[in-house]
Amino acid sequence: MNAGLQWHLQTLDPAQGLGPLRADWDRLNARLMAGHGMLDGAFVEAMLRHFGAGGVLLARAVRDDETVALLLLNRQTRGLGVWSSYLPAQTQIGPTLIPAGLDLRGLFVALPGYASELDLLCNDPRFGDLRELPVRAVGSLPHALTMSVALKGAFDDYWAQRPRKLIQNMRRYLRRLQSEPTPERLDIVGDPAAMPAAVARYAALESRGWKGREGTAVASDNPQGRFYAEVMGEFAARGEALVYELWLGDDLLASRMLLIRAGMVVMLKTSFDENFERFAPGRVLLLRTLEDLFTRLPGGVVEFYTNAEPDLLAWSTSQRWINHVSLYRHSGLPALYGLLRRGTRGLLRRGKRPVDADMMAHRSGASIETYAAVSELPADAVALMSRAEQQRVEFGADWYANLVETVHAHEPAGASVRFLVLRRQGRVLAVLPVVTQRSGLGREVSALSNFYTAIYAPALEDDVDADDLLPLTRALRRDSGRAAAYRFAPMDPQSREFALLKRALALAGLSTHAYFAFGNWFEPVRQDWAGYLKERSSKMRNTIKRMGKRFAQEGGTLEIVQGGERLEAGIAAFQSVYANSWKNAEPYPDFVPGLARLCARRGWLRLGIAWLDGVPTAAQLWITAHGRANIVKVAYDERFKALTSGTLVTALLMEYALDTDRVTEVDYLIGDDPYKATWMSERRERFGLVAYDPLTLRGLIGLARQAVGETWRRLRPKPAPRPDNPPA
Repeated sequence: MNAGLQWHLQTLDPAQGLGPLRADWDRLNARLMAGHGMLDGAFVEAMLRHFGAGGVLLARAVRDDETVALLLLNRQTRGLGVWSSYLPAQTQIGPTLIPAGLDLRGLFVALPGYASELDLLCNDPRFGDLRELPVRAVGSLPHALTMSVALKGAFDDYWAQRPRKLIQNMRRYLRRLQSEPTPERLDIVGDPAAMPAAVARYAALESRGWKGREGTAVASDNPQGRFYAEVMGEFAARGEALVYELWLGDDLLASRMLLIRAGMVVMLKTSFDENFERFAPGRVLLLRTLEDLFTRLPGGVVEFYTNAEPDLLAWSTSQRWINHVSLYRHSGLPALYGLLRRGTRGLLRRGKRPVDADMMAHRSGASIETYAAVSELPADAVALMSRAEQQRVEFGADWYANLVETVHAHEPAGASVRFLVLRRQGRVLAVLPVVTQRSGLGREVSALSNFYTAIYAPALEDDVDADDLLPLTRALRRDSGRAAAYRFAPMDPQSREFALLKRALALAGLSTHAYFAFGNWFEPVRQDWAGYLKERSSKMRNTIKRMGKRFAQEGGTLEIVQGGERLEAGIAAFQSVYANSWKNAEPYPDFVPGLARLCARRGWLRLGIAWLDGVPTAAQLWITAHGRANIVKVAYDERFKALTSGTLVTALLMEYALDTDRVTEVDYLIGDDPYKATWMSERRERFGLVAYDPLTLRGLIGLARQAVGETWRRLRPKPAPRPDNPPA
């Protein structure tokens, strides 16, 4: 990503805007930021022309003559080598176009003097999280809680999901407005020729209000007014700007300016006439605007870019924090600068009270509900888990119900199962199944999983990010009786759920670490059974053919039980084989029968059994659901090892999965047993997360052990995978 990277700096002439790099800027904005309106070249150049008199530095990263990153910086440092983004008040997202994984060490070297800190202001994590850049140290400060409205489905469906109080208030305001003798009117201005007058009306409206009295209003004769006139005119010429106006007769009650690009609406400015405050004209205009946008831009999104208070957040379908991100040249600098900022009111002090984790959780308006059993969960929480189940059956409510009933109900006293439900404005955002129990460190919270679980993840809505999960992880920490550690495994380290949970645990003040859990062998299905078999070893093909013929000659038969009247006989056969296999007795003997009955009920069960003279010689439990075949349990009776009937059962189930179920993947789930590589062609890894509470003594002990363990694992030679008995 960073080989051959060179950084170049140039001072921009505000009158010339981005100059010859305008095309590169727009290309990167389209690639990295989905063509964001506030990062469009026209918007940025207007900012430079009207607010760039103090001088702006353009930093450009080049590789192989191609521009790969661009960002705008203030020309002067804030002292001690601290550089920061150029960011006028008219934008709420920093003009920073940096791809994920880009190494900024070269920029620190290229900046004049000795650059020690780079503050990238107003980073929207939805369009590239700069906290993830590979530098020596990163700090972040939550700046503003912004919000968005997804234009999915019909407006009426969206409105029905709003909080009852908001709906009631809006009904009251609309009744007042509609009781006036003159009807309300909504005007939508998009014509480039009409845009200057619409912006002028907006400026006059805002100048009459509190911003006019404070001297911060948009006015036709000030830089702000000229900036918005230019931006709205430029975008209107491309069909990408609208002004919504709410009128009562000849009176303009409220006005809202917005940009529309690539399915995204950016709310720029809004103002209302304070003389008509009894009608809440700003809120009525917002209602009418959203009604129109649901029709005008179906499937799009409205981004507000404001520091939203609870009354405005009630309109949102999602929210997130805009962050100031600080990148440091050396790992010791954050602590040093932190001391200096606490000890001085001068050069390095930002001047605003930091937004801490408690305040972030409170501002979110989220609530946490706790349930002790799947049967207690509300229907919308179960529905979210059902959507997660489409990825993996282990994420669904049915899996957890069987796990709790057959495993955790038999755990020692003191173990406590909980399902934490994160809800905001009546909408379920996440379900986190956990269990609290005793461990070597004392009280510990862990994923609701055990050695039967091949993969774990919380159920999350699609638009949830780590900041949204903060109230959940804070509540988990607060209500767990000062647990020393929090463990979540096994998880897919490449998954969104893994990244978000790790970040949310860190935001809650826990020291979070990832660790290897086990290898996972799988087969992406590319062909039918015949094609798959051709790619296996000749030894495997010969074994299947030769031993299949011998097994049949001796009177052996193969069967796949999927439910019905053969279900209980199939479960009994599996248990008989398992009892006579090389494997240890099941510590929770009810789990597998319960799972088999669950899978039969859901249509997922594929229970393969080899029979010889009425005696089961091998059995395998597979789960086939949502395009994936999971190989859950395999066993053979050691008295019949010479028949290799386990191999024949695997072949039978594999053929059925590929040719009848037509799955897209076969998954051997847990472990690096060598025989799995003979059936599967690819391997991935499962990881766990462990988070220690540094405010507890046992948490500090766990942190010390973690540090020692990580050092040892780096130094010791890696052992070969542990051999195991293949299914004969």
